[in-house]
Amino acid sequence: MPWTTEQILAFAPDTDTAKKAQNLALPQKWISVETNGDAIWGRCRGSGSKHYQTIVDLKEPAFKCNCPSRKIPCKHSIGLFLYASSFQEDLYEKTKPPKSINDWLTQRIAKTSKTEKQKTPQEIQKAEARKEKAAQDRMLLMKQGMRDLENWLTDIIRTGMAAVDGSSNEMVSTALYTKNRSAELWRNISMRMVDSKLPGMGRRIREMSLIHGSGKNWPDKLLNELSDLYLFTKSFEKLEQLPDLLQKEILRIVGVVTKKEDVLKQQGIEDQWQVIGQFIGTNIDNATVRRTWFLGEKSKRFALILEYDYNHLGFPIQWSTGRIFQGEMFFYPSISPLRAIMRTPSILEREVEQWNGYHTISDAIKSYSKVTGDNPWIMDYPFTLNNVIPHIDNNILILLDHKGEGIPVLNKELSIWKIMALSGGKPIDIFGEWTGKELNPIAIIANKRYIAL
Repeated sequence: MPWTTEQILAFAPDTDTAKKAQNLALPQKWISVETNGDAIWGRCRGSGSKHYQTIVDLKEPAFKCNCPSRKIPCKHSIGLFLYASSFQEDLYEKTKPPKSINDWLTQRIAKTSKTEKQKTPQEIQKAEARKEKAAQDRMLLMKQGMRDLENWLTDIIRTGMAAVDGSSNEMVSTALYTKNRSAELWRNISMRMVDSKLPGMGRRIREMSLIHGSGKNWPDKLLNELSDLYLFTKSFEKLEQLPDLLQKEILRIVGVVTKKEDVLKQQGIEDQWQVIGQFIGTNIDNATVRRTWFLGEKSKRFALILEYDYNHLGFPIQWSTGRIFQGEMFFYPSISPLRAIMRTPSILEREVEQWNGYHTISDAIKSYSKVTGDNPWIMDYPFTLNNVIPHIDNNILILLDHKGEGIPVLNKELSIWKIMALSGGKPIDIFGEWTGKELNPIAIIANKRYIAL
């Protein structure tokens, strides 16, 4: 199914429904789930002996449920949509819908059977006007949410970090948070962002809350994050004045989703794509996240395929690191495009033995500086460095090029000693994500052999 989790949750009428729906996106919550390819339907376990019949028309989408909730769509509808979206289409056993469900779907088809060609110019104009009005309404809601976020940040800076710590003895004039509830402070503003159609901001705020108490320097780290977030609110305030692609990047960050089908309409890049690195972890929503980095052998373009598995059912394609795939890569619109989708990938017999990389540290840093000059909101940037020698100085791993210039490597003890051992004092090629201060190592090539770290 082409729908992403972010797109599905955007249909929820409020934060509470979205949260409850995610709890229903589990196999044990459903007695049955079936599909005919165009719609899905299932019976959700209710309280006691009650079961709710839920239907999702995937084409629009549209929702129907016989639960007593007045919210449309309800938590069962969103939950079924989330649950079904986590499966590959070939895992479904397609069946003919029961009469009651078929009648509802048939009525919907009859109501929407007119194509754009059959519609009158006046009908097309009205539909476009409604679409534009909906986009304007969302933008107004988002702008108000960002103003609320700016006020919240200003209050924190004015009151001091004690407010974040929950240890302040003073009552703060704003109603955004109370004096003794640090968790509530973060939760309230995060929920406000989601209600303002800014899910990306809500997620980032929840991630920032984890910095609190995470180490001896956590106040400095948190202050840096708060400062960056404040600068971002000022950029959003002047959104219309920014270049088109930077506008798209900012909208992506706040949570405006670009549909896959829209990405696939753009010009793709056919190439042989090296799988040069992969990270699998869990995000703050307890979803499995897979970040897979590719490098085009001819195009020399980096590409990041970012995938989420909210129900821990596995990913549809196995991107084997160190292998090469033939395919066409389509990039999401951005001023610094990295995230992408690969269409019709096929694995090749060859393996990665070398890659295109920078031969000097200064060239790599210049490239990063240019990208951040265009897009200051880019997070970790991919680096491939060729012929660098690892060297330990004061317990910090430094990568030195042939000119003697060096950059520090993120202090991950196991990776550091693995790099040193595989190098044996000789030059290696390395791939990692540059944070602006240090390189997070992901893979190396030593003696024409790819090794994931």
